[in-house]
Amino acid sequence: MDILRLYHTLRYLRPVQFYYRAYYKIRAICRRLVGRKPSFQCYAQGHRLEPVVEWIEKPVSWIGENKFCFLNIQDEFCGAWDSRSNGDLWRYNLNYMDFLLQPSMTAEDGFSWIERYIVSIPDNSIVCDPYPISLRGMNWIKFVSKHYDELSNEQIKRLDTALYSQYRILLESTEKHLMANHYLENGFSLLFASYYFNDRDFFKAAEKILYSQLKEQILSDGAHYELSPMYHCIILERLLDCYNIIDKYKNDELFHFVHNKAVAMLGWLATAVMDDANIPLLNDSATGIAPLPDELFAYAESLGIEWSATPLGESGYRKLSGDGYDVFADVAALGPSYNLGHSHADTFTFVMNVSGKQFIVDTGTSTYTAGARRDYERSTKAHNTVTVAGLNSSRVWGGFRCAQRATVNILDEGDGYVRASHNGYSSLSVALLRTFTAKKDSFVIIDEVLCGKSAPELVATFHLAPDVSIISADEESVVTSLGTLSFDGAVSVITEPVEVACSYNILQPTMRILVSFNEKLTTEILPQNNE
Repeated sequence: MDILRLYHTLRYLRPVQFYYRAYYKIRAICRRLVGRKPSFQCYAQGHRLEPVVEWIEKPVSWIGENKFCFLNIQDEFCGAWDSRSNGDLWRYNLNYMDFLLQPSMTAEDGFSWIERYIVSIPDNSIVCDPYPISLRGMNWIKFVSKHYDELSNEQIKRLDTALYSQYRILLESTEKHLMANHYLENGFSLLFASYYFNDRDFFKAAEKILYSQLKEQILSDGAHYELSPMYHCIILERLLDCYNIIDKYKNDELFHFVHNKAVAMLGWLATAVMDDANIPLLNDSATGIAPLPDELFAYAESLGIEWSATPLGESGYRKLSGDGYDVFADVAALGPSYNLGHSHADTFTFVMNVSGKQFIVDTGTSTYTAGARRDYERSTKAHNTVTVAGLNSSRVWGGFRCAQRATVNILDEGDGYVRASHNGYSSLSVALLRTFTAKKDSFVIIDEVLCGKSAPELVATFHLAPDVSIISADEESVVTSLGTLSFDGAVSVITEPVEVACSYNILQPTMRILVSFNEKLTTEILPQNNE
């Protein structure tokens, strides 16, 4: 075990995380010793929720009979809800049961799957995991509320018993040891449960979580603090869901609080969305998981929420544009220091669209499974930034861990440009500076290195979108089908094949450009408008 790496990982955790990690572990041991098992026979009567407008439908994942498709992997349900045959994330998606809300799901088919789940509870090793309970609970409540008149009293009572039992487990197992989006999801779900079961304990717990965590997790410019555009969209949908039902229960204070946070998140998303109407895929982000921006905007409009695009600030992301191109640049911190599970070592990366088409892309996220691919996708060399001596700017490891991490200092910024430094390579006595400048007809990046001794190997990387072809390349420029990249200060320019991902478990072949330099590199990108 790397003791130093572990120390630099653990030292950022909050005391409450240490406390609850120890408490939950000791409690589990004590319960095993005395033979105490969770009860799933706790009953409380549920009450149909009546949202102001319909909730967003979920993508089709149940494709008939026993077949499911999650994360672009199709497989037949083997009867075990906790099977690891397709990895942990696949089985977690199965247990979320989003498919209950996919288009054309009938009351009969949906309840049949709920019944199969209830029967499996004694043999399901992850049935008590709080994050799946949170998502599954909201899905069950949405489903039963939608089909309330089509289900028998016996069916509803059976569902209510299993559901209430799970929420009692969640109430005493909220994820204070993890915090971040997991803990916030616990709060959203407990709010749903409080209204469905008319339960004051659930409401008090939900209210405490939502007030404290939304204040912390939604930054002043509206971004979710984990800085994953995908998770931003997921959390925004939950906020809109809560807004959708709170007004029915006449809680004006919570209603206005949630409304204001939703407006802030909508404003950030309206600015961040690229000109192809998609989110930039930075940090842990992929398509096909969260609702699309246009779906969220339409949902908010149907709820009567008004918002406008807001300037990007505290999040550390910046949007820069010129004639025919769009850039989303990262001069941000990695995220909340005590939980960087969805962060990458990607300081100073960027993505670029030209004429509504992807041009410079992120390597993306294809897996959460710890291993070589996960390590690579979180690494610095997998992003459009500078790598020093082949090392990561932040020491990501173990799938969801990070030890030492880069600190960013924004030195100057104005209309169309930003200049910043980071200390991710301070152990090598190296400081990196990057300046992004958006001109009318071109985009310019200046990389500078401050080094106390001779600079180690410096490589700037640019990943081309899979649909972009290279027309020609030499030591000074690379000409592509969507634009030309010219380099001043390059020692060598190499193009090589790589694979990138826009969705889980799908890798697409493309090319990347590796530019070696000494102390300073100026890259000018001249877009080619093919329209």
